[in-house]
Amino acid sequence: MIKILSENLKLIMIGLVSILMIIAIAILVSLYFGGDVSRELIVTEIYGNALITRGNKTVNVSKKARLQSGDIIETDNISSLRISIDDDKYILVEPNSSLYIYFTDVASKGNISVNISKGAVVCQINNKLKKNATFKVQTPNSSINVTGTVFRTEFDYVAEYMGYQNVMITQVQNFEGSVNLQLYDIEQKPQDLPMVLTERTSAQMLTAENLCQYGYLNYSFDLNSMNSLVLGELIRAQKDKGLAFNVDEITAAYKKVSDEEKRLETMTTTETSTITEVTTSVTTSKTTEATTTTMAPDTAETEPPTSYDTLATTEKKHDYTTYSGIKWWEITGNTNTATDDYEDWFTEEAEESDGPQETVTAGTSAD
Repeated sequence: MIKILSENLKLIMIGLVSILMIIAIAILVSLYFGGDVSRELIVTEIYGNALITRGNKTVNVSKKARLQSGDIIETDNISSLRISIDDDKYILVEPNSSLYIYFTDVASKGNISVNISKGAVVCQINNKLKKNATFKVQTPNSSINVTGTVFRTEFDYVAEYMGYQNVMITQVQNFEGSVNLQLYDIEQKPQDLPMVLTERTSAQMLTAENLCQYGYLNYSFDLNSMNSLVLGELIRAQKDKGLAFNVDEITAAYKKVSDEEKRLETMTTTETSTITEVTTSVTTSKTTEATTTTMAPDTAETEPPTSYDTLATTEKKHDYTTYSGIKWWEITGNTNTATDDYEDWFTEEAEESDGPQETVTAGTSAD
């Protein structure tokens, strides 16, 4: 046996070296390509009715729907949804929002760009981005760049503000870490250098003709000014990542805001019911009087009001005006906004949905 081993030692050594080389190559390949995991954006939660527009097709959003780069997402005034990215990034799309997300295919590198034309989102990045990756939120007058934080961005376009006409307003609240802000003027040119927004502070960016400035920067804000949807997302983020606000602060604010929202909802419902009853009563009384009373020709009749103003509601909500100017997706050079596999997409949505799917054709593309 020893003689055989001795005679074949050279061959055995060559074999062992070859095996070691194969293992080493496999390790190198694994290290080199191991981060090239396909990126997935999945709708994990949806409340109410929301739409996804892909190219010239629009469908209702369903849970577990997979987004493609360039898909336009729209929510109505009672709808919201939550998107998971790479299992460590999350986007909450609030009601009355319209946006699209541009992203590259590889999870460990490239860009994620959330482009808002109206409404608000809360973004949560649990793990610090790698050196070759970026995450930003863009509005028509700002760019918000982060490496790993939790923050909220809201965009509004108003006809008049502070004496200026057609003003673009971006507001950012930062709940953890730091955020880099870049303000843009009406011509989409950057104004000054990027500014840093620290945690537990907020910023407002204003842009219009002859106006391009911060309304405020690094100002503290009250958690009670947030709605319950945002505060609920912060409670979840606190468990995943930890925020500059502690659990007690967020929980107390959530309870207070939720109670107030319920009170206002009850008040609004009661007022609407009362107005309906009064209107019905007056209408019935007027009809009865008209059929039973004969007026003298020269007698002036005092008519009861034919309509009643609806009582103003104090319910907190955002009313957005669609931004009619140039959109970010029209200037980024992104062409990945449509696909030819609509049938597969619709079928997949229907199979994964918890309920029946309704497919509609978009009359116009989203703003």
